[in-house]
Amino acid sequence: MKKCFPLMRLICALLVIAAPGAGVQAADPAPVPAMKARLAAKVALTGLVRAGDALVATGAYGTVVRSTDNGQTWQQAEVPVSTLLTALHFVDAERGWAVGHGGVVLATTDGGVKWTLQQQLADKPVLLSVHFVSADKGFAVGAYGSAWRTVDGGRNWSPMVVGSGRDTDMHLNHIFATRNGVLFATAEFGLAFRSADGGDSWHPLTTGVSGSLWNGLEGANGEIVLLGMSGRVLVSANGGDSFQVFEHDSGQSLSAAVVDASGGLIVVGSGGLVLRGRERFETEIRADRQNLAAVALAADGGLIVAGQLGVERVGSGN
Repeated sequence: MKKCFPLMRLICALLVIAAPGAGVQAADPAPVPAMKARLAAKVALTGLVRAGDALVATGAYGTVVRSTDNGQTWQQAEVPVSTLLTALHFVDAERGWAVGHGGVVLATTDGGVKWTLQQQLADKPVLLSVHFVSADKGFAVGAYGSAWRTVDGGRNWSPMVVGSGRDTDMHLNHIFATRNGVLFATAEFGLAFRSADGGDSWHPLTTGVSGSLWNGLEGANGEIVLLGMSGRVLVSANGGDSFQVFEHDSGQSLSAAVVDASGGLIVVGSGGLVLRGRERFETEIRADRQNLAAVALAADGGLIVAGQLGVERVGSGN
């Protein structure tokens, strides 16, 4: 079985994972709550999103931190687990979910101040990404093809099959949906999949690359953007039927992106890489050269990044 992991998504991951299974089971033994840390915002963090006007980040040791002043200061949330939390997603300012190692699914109804352990999926798979299209319907994906969906707000989850044949064993690195509800999942070896029926069926896409695709999002004009190894940005103007590949000189892996106020992209990656632009990108290499795993724009337009050295406000996203 494969032993590799998407490094940008799992900066401080353990290299021991369980194969995915079906169904749901209670955590055993009882999970240990995340410890309170004076410098929680400096823990390695892999997930970062906006929740209304607040910012919420997740990462190592069950750490969740939250900012209500556009990333100037951060407060640690109450979290019932101490496992690595890889990703999170909010459907509005109050309701959100986080996933991570051990098949944990956490939920919040107060904007990320307090979290509850909603489920721990059977066989405790490593979950790498979560996305909800509504307060009821959500999806989570992870290592070795682990894929799940819920129709009751995360209380119960059922397995999905993404891909066919050998593809079903690939690590699924990220899942997202367009504004019209079409789902996309990115995976290893240049694989990406699309579902137009809520996850019932998934169709492989021709991406034109062979390296892992770590992340993806919908652009300002409805284009599909995928991010991968060797600094590749893949853009599709036809819903994923075909992609144009853009590369930049750094060759660093790209881990996350956000749409800026002008409709362009701000992309972050390994080695302190920050890209800005559309088809052509301006390149910045941060002095600390930390591996960046996530990026978001604060309510006031400030640029927030998260990675192996924690989360910080680094300037303007305009």
